[in-house]
Amino acid sequence: MAFQTGTSTSIENLLTQLSTFLVANGWTETFFNTITLDVGSIGFSKNGIFVSMQYTEATDNGAMGIYQATAADASPTTNPWTATGDSGNGEQSNTLTQIDTERCINQAGGPHTAFFFFENDASPAYIHVVVEVDAGRYRHFGFGEIEKIGDWTGGEYCYGHFWDQASNRIDIPSASQHMFGIDSFGTTVALGATMRVDGYPGEPDPTTLWANMQNSTPGNDTAGNPRWRGAGGWRSSREFSSFGGFEISLASAYKPLFPIPFELNDTGPAPDLASRVGYQADVRMCNIANIEPGQVIAIAGEDWYFFPWVRKQFLSNNTEESWNAGIAYRRENA
Repeated sequence: MAFQTGTSTSIENLLTQLSTFLVANGWTETFFNTITLDVGSIGFSKNGIFVSMQYTEATDNGAMGIYQATAADASPTTNPWTATGDSGNGEQSNTLTQIDTERCINQAGGPHTAFFFFENDASPAYIHVVVEVDAGRYRHFGFGEIEKIGDWTGGEYCYGHFWDQASNRIDIPSASQHMFGIDSFGTTVALGATMRVDGYPGEPDPTTLWANMQNSTPGNDTAGNPRWRGAGGWRSSREFSSFGGFEISLASAYKPLFPIPFELNDTGPAPDLASRVGYQADVRMCNIANIEPGQVIAIAGEDWYFFPWVRKQFLSNNTEESWNAGIAYRRENA
């Protein structure tokens, strides 16, 4: 398990540092095209994880589209959505103003106040990235392998962080137009997290490669194959709805952290069938009412880093607010 923190001057500089960090920890940089005509792209792989990004600083205060596939093709380095087995999420265009309309991080141009890389090279492998875009305002993105329940092939996931900027939603963390993390609460199909499921037992359609995490019809992948509807995650899990109000105590050992589950919903039968298939490793939901953004707390000999979804604030002044909703990342034996 590896960790790094620092600052970055731009999205490209952030990805350059991320690439150096990942390659040093056993990942492969499959391609890197620095910004030309305002757009750049990069790809990474490890085990069955194949992810790429295209990014720009030139519009929307910086945006980065995020793509997931079943192979690391050498040819589509400037069109990531043409990779073999593309999941279908991520804008299929190099147009600057379109990158943030599908899976992405938005409003994230540099210079960045800080970044945090949390990586695991052993199974389940993952990289989880937290960016303090500017003072007190955060973005999260990542990809990896879930901590599976049972023995099955697949479970590779990828997620971004889109925060809607409409004045009636920007300060409402429960707005379904926000799409971030591994979460099925949002309703915009192409902004959601994806997970590979073609090896999961009982899959309802043999052509399905992906589950799409969102609260709507899951749609198809780029090749036209149907996707499975994913459920659970940061806002939609039973754990969050039942225990999300429980505050961490700094004065006692009471520090409730809740796992982030993946579920698959088969809507063919009546009623629907739901299967819990695993969890996001080393990441927990939490209430940070008593915690400062970026605070580190030792729990059972391990350091946990605490962050808001976007900004710990409840002033309703159109600056992106997520109140006391938080996410904690584990750093082993720091």
